[in-house]
Amino acid sequence: MTPTRFEIEALVMRIQDEFLRTSPVRMTLQQIARRLDASVSLCKAVLRLLVDARVLAETPGGVYERFFPHGAARASAA
Repeated sequence: MTPTRFEIEALVMRIQDEFLRTSPVRMTLQQIARRLDASVSLCKAVLRLLVDARVLAETPGGVYERFFPHGAARASAA
């Protein structure tokens, strides 16, 4: 079954909320899908959008985390 626009938008908001409201969170695709009770394929598509929008970053090992520009960490620590 193809997800509706509402289901996709709701998942975008839920994933953003998981990463932005809590202290540093790092999760794999499978962990995210399990935690949000969503399909892996839908989560993968939404995560790709959030990475492209620079809301999240994906490590080479396939772990997703909140995106921080390289200079942001240094600027806030100063």
